[in-house]
Amino acid sequence: MAGLRFSNQGQSLSPLLQAVEARLQEMGSDQAGALGVYAGHMIRAGGKRLRPLLVILCSGIDDPVCQPLIDIATAAELIHTASLIHDDILDQAATRRGIPTLNRLQGNHTAVLAGDLLFATAFGLLARAHCSGALAVMTDAIRDMCQAEIEQKEALFQFSVTEGMYLSRIEKKTASLLAACCSAGALAGGQAPEAVASLAAYGRNLGLCFQITDDLLDFTGDSATLGKPSGSDLAQGILTLPVIYLLNNIAFEQGSEIAIERHPTPNPDQARLQEIARQASTGGRGCSLHDQEYIKQAVCDSPTLSMAYRKALYFAQEAAGYLDGFAPEKSCTALLGLVDQVLQRHR
Repeated sequence: MAGLRFSNQGQSLSPLLQAVEARLQEMGSDQAGALGVYAGHMIRAGGKRLRPLLVILCSGIDDPVCQPLIDIATAAELIHTASLIHDDILDQAATRRGIPTLNRLQGNHTAVLAGDLLFATAFGLLARAHCSGALAVMTDAIRDMCQAEIEQKEALFQFSVTEGMYLSRIEKKTASLLAACCSAGALAGGQAPEAVASLAAYGRNLGLCFQITDDLLDFTGDSATLGKPSGSDLAQGILTLPVIYLLNNIAFEQGSEIAIERHPTPNPDQARLQEIARQASTGGRGCSLHDQEYIKQAVCDSPTLSMAYRKALYFAQEAAGYLDGFAPEKSCTALLGLVDQVLQRHR
């Protein structure tokens, strides 16, 4: 389910989505100069197209030739793709979406410039759309994404990372762009200010849910399904929610919200985990492959995966709640369907 395309939501939206896809493929063609040769590598690899779909759904527009909306939706995907190219450089990733990364094929220098080219192209489309609000929210999202990358780098192999720190980071890293897509679409569609705010909150909570389920797949998925090596987060020193729950030896109580508290009695793994944490944070040593496998197995043998999924479910319910009263009904139904699909990715 990790490779699920979200663009099957709402058949009447297919002309707009097809227009966005056609624009993306045109940009990724050999006739598009440097953009097509290099940046087009990731465009042609496909993707879920979740972000342009959110722009379209939140606009409430069903005009298949609404050029400003197509421009904004296309820009949203280009921003996302550019961020992935830059992420792959920072992570020294070899594969993405089941194909070699641009940095692996062409080197970091070319990959950086390709990502920059995509950002520039996206901003050109946003400027052409003549929707200053959309340009502003997308710019803010990019700033948040950059801040999250800095915070993530500073927290590598820092086993003192808390749930709150993790949630703050993924809100900037993933949720901010989904919220911006919802806001941009709503602004382009002339939605009322309260509707814009509600849809942005929907997107933010959907993004939190999305990233948590994505982090779960790092433990439960396989490389073929993920399109990249499984366990890559832990190997890089990125501590996600299941590991944080395990390291903090927490207990979880049933309720309408998830309550987290430290368990008073250390479990049998605690001493080993503390030693791994001490060694990993000493001199930038990181974790050995053996230690990584130990942590992964400890996570899979504990209730932390189900605990993290319950956290994702909480954000999914929050997202759905912000759609109350949103019109048109067709778009609302599709947005609710996206929440279900995000949750299903883990199963």
